[in-house]
Amino acid sequence: MRMRALVVGGGVVGLFAAYYLRREGAEVVLVDGLEPGEASRAAAGILEFTRFKINRINAVGYPTAYLSMLSRGAARIRHMDPKWILAYARSYGRDPGEDAWEAVREMGRFSWAEYRRLAEERNDFDYAEEPLYELVDDVDKEVEELRRDPLRPKFEEAEFEGRRAVAYLEAARLSTDLAARRIREEAAPGRIAAYAEAVGDGFVVAGGRRMEADVVVVAAGWRTSRLLGLPVAPFKGYGFRVKTPRRPRAMFIDLADTGVAVVPLGGWIKATGRFDMDSTEDHSPAERVLAGARKLLGDVEVLDMAVGYRPCTPDGLPIVERLGERLVVAAGACRLGWTFGPALGRMAADLALGRVKEARFPSSRFGRRTP
Repeated sequence: MRMRALVVGGGVVGLFAAYYLRREGAEVVLVDGLEPGEASRAAAGILEFTRFKINRINAVGYPTAYLSMLSRGAARIRHMDPKWILAYARSYGRDPGEDAWEAVREMGRFSWAEYRRLAEERNDFDYAEEPLYELVDDVDKEVEELRRDPLRPKFEEAEFEGRRAVAYLEAARLSTDLAARRIREEAAPGRIAAYAEAVGDGFVVAGGRRMEADVVVVAAGWRTSRLLGLPVAPFKGYGFRVKTPRRPRAMFIDLADTGVAVVPLGGWIKATGRFDMDSTEDHSPAERVLAGARKLLGDVEVLDMAVGYRPCTPDGLPIVERLGERLVVAAGACRLGWTFGPALGRMAADLALGRVKEARFPSSRFGRRTP
C-alpha cells in the first residue's frame, strides 16, 4: 500500500518535500489556504549556495543595523512574539558550531546539484549561474566580513554600472514563479484548500475536518509557530514583476540606498525588498519597494506584485526534525528558502520515510525538548 503523506504548507519547502515524497512513490496531499507556490513567489529568486550572511540575524551588531532600518522607514515591526524574542536573546551572538556549518554546506551542495539537474532536464524556470553584485556603502568592510564567513564564499571586488561592488561568484538565479509551477507539476499533489488549524502525530485538522495520514510534514513557514509552538517569525517582503527598457546586465542588490534586489529574467525583471517583522495584511510598505525599483531601473511597467512572509528562527538556521512517529517539521529557512529548498525538502522526505533518524537542525537548541 502506498504511503499517504499530508504536507502542511505549499511554499518552496513544502513543494520540494512533496516532490521527493512523490518520487519515492508516496501519495501526497498539500494542505494550504494559498495556491501551491504562492507563499514563496515574492522572493527574488537569488540562490546563494555558499553565503549565509543574509540569514545571520543573531550576529553581533545586527539589532543595531535593524534599528537603523526602522528609524529610516526601511523596515517595520507589526508582529511581536515574546517567546521568539526570548529565544533570540538567548541565541544572540552565538556561533552554532562547525557541525552546523558543515550541514549548511551540505545543503548548499545538494541544492545546487539539484537545480542543475532540473535545468539540464528542462530549463523551463529561467535558471542561470552568474555573479551576484552587492552594492554597499563600505566595500572594504564587506570584504573583511566575507573573509570571516564560515561558508568561505568565493568573491571578488568589482564594478557594477559605474559603482564599486562585491561580486559573489557562486550564485545563481531562477524565476520563482516558473520554478514553483515546475515543482508543483512534477510533485502532482492533491490539495486541500484550507489552512491547517491543528496538527499532530499522523493527523491534520483543516477546514473543520480531521484527516489521518501515514505521515504529516509541517512546512508551514511562519505559521509553524502557531501549529507547533516553535520559534519562527514572519519577516514580510514584496516582489514585483516588472518590464522596463533599462535592463541591468546581471542581478544585484542595492544595500547602499534603496535596499532593493533586482533580478533580470527572460520575460520580466524581478524587483524585491523589505524585511518587516509583520504578519498583517497591510501591504502599504510595498510602495517603497516600487519606488526603489523605479530609482534603479527608471520607468517600469508593473506586471504584478506578490507578498511573502520569510519564516525566520532566532538564529537564521532552519528547524528540521521528527517530532513524533508520524510528524515531521521543516521550517525556518528565512531569506534562503529557495537556496536551500531542495535540501530541506529532501531532508523532510527522508525523515518522513524513516531513512534518517537524527535531526541536523533540532529545535532543542532554543530550549525546546525534542521528542
